[in-house]
Amino acid sequence: MRQIQYKLPNVILTDIPERQLRKDTDVKVKIAYAAVCGSDIHDVSGDFDNTFMREAFLAGHNIGHEACGYVAELGKNAVSKGLKVGDKVALYYNSYCGKCHFCNIGKQHLCENIDVTIGFMSDYAVVDEQQVYKLPDDMDLKKAVLAEPVSICLHGVDMCHIKPGDTVAVSGGGGIGNLTMQLAKLSGGVKVTLFEPIAWKRQAALKAGADYVLDPMAPDFHEKAMEITGGYGFDVIFECSGAKPTIASCYDLMSRGGVLELMALFKPEITLDAIGQFSAMQKETTVIAGVFQSPYTMQRAVSLLDRLETEALTACLFEPDQYQEAFRAQKEGRSLKSIFHFSD
Repeated sequence: MRQIQYKLPNVILTDIPERQLRKDTDVKVKIAYAAVCGSDIHDVSGDFDNTFMREAFLAGHNIGHEACGYVAELGKNAVSKGLKVGDKVALYYNSYCGKCHFCNIGKQHLCENIDVTIGFMSDYAVVDEQQVYKLPDDMDLKKAVLAEPVSICLHGVDMCHIKPGDTVAVSGGGGIGNLTMQLAKLSGGVKVTLFEPIAWKRQAALKAGADYVLDPMAPDFHEKAMEITGGYGFDVIFECSGAKPTIASCYDLMSRGGVLELMALFKPEITLDAIGQFSAMQKETTVIAGVFQSPYTMQRAVSLLDRLETEALTACLFEPDQYQEAFRAQKEGRSLKSIFHFSD
């Protein structure tokens, strides 16, 4: 079967044996669509070549953790969700032990024994039933491929405890930024503002419901952003671009007592040195450094898909053999989300 890999230093399309069930609770899924995540862009750009992932990258690292498709086969004990062959499903990429300290205190997403299943940019995936979410029969699978990134954004929004009436800004208008902006608005955020230097991404955000869009490269950016909040700054800011200079910029635009969440996957050398200690004390702000995983929000994400504007997010479809162009388009900011079409 076809599998897209990062084999240092290149992305490749290779052929590997078709995956088979490993245990009685496994589900085999025929992949319909698989999407490129920002973390995949970090991988194939070499940002983590010299980390603990190096050996995997040299051997050939299977890529993909955002996918949907059809149930192709069920283990004999994969019965708890009522799945049947042919069902449309969305996939989550990790399963949890249910036995460790963090699982026992209700923090399964921090499980010490996570079983990571990636490599969804392929013809088939085999995952535990725990990782499979049934979709409505009439669900558009191009939209359903967004279930996992929506779940991440939803978890990030939950962590910020947005109250109806809170002013909200999102830095970065890519796929995660666009979805986070929409979810923040659904959560009661007001004067929801997107910071994005690329004009067409700003227009996509307006179509998706942003109240304001601003170019962070404009000379009057800071002034205009503060005007939106009456000079007080934003109650909640999501940093979704992954660009180091934006951390300090976002912090400067926060209200006193506000929340800054770093949702993007930053390069390993990025630290919070950009925020001065005295400034942080004066503002009494909360900085959330990272949004790790989102097992609790997958079902909610599936339920919310039809409430979201996804036309721009699902516009860039590629066949698997167009893998180079797909990654290039997202890396260069020509697509909000590059999506591979594996099967009908």
